[in-house]
Amino acid sequence: MINLIGLKEGEVVCDPFCGTGTTLLEAESMGIHAIGLDFDEKMFKISKENLDANGYNSKIIKGDFSQLTRMIDEFDGIVTDLPYGTASKSSENPEELMKKFVATLPKRKKLAIMCKKGLKKN
Repeated sequence: MINLIGLKEGEVVCDPFCGTGTTLLEAESMGIHAIGLDFDEKMFKISKENLDANGYNSKIIKGDFSQLTRMIDEFDGIVTDLPYGTASKSSENPEELMKKFVATLPKRKKLAIMCKKGLKKN
């Protein structure tokens, strides 16, 4: 997914729904710095452990995507896989979550979003 937005080595990607940190790991393995956010304490810890185990020092923040507006100057692009399924602790339905997330996205940033097949368009 990182390749989809064309970031270069040394640039910074943000994953506002980082979960276990797989997007962050992918970015760091390519020389792209990563920032991750997750509101779920368990996912936050797992992501940190996964990055530490692989020798990466990505910035991980326990919080939700609404913090993106305060971090706009810290990253060059966003890559994320929206939360869904049994691992997700979000009580919101995916359609509402997508609406709120898109409303917070900064202008002029590169973006790739993966979402569950069948997510309704609005």
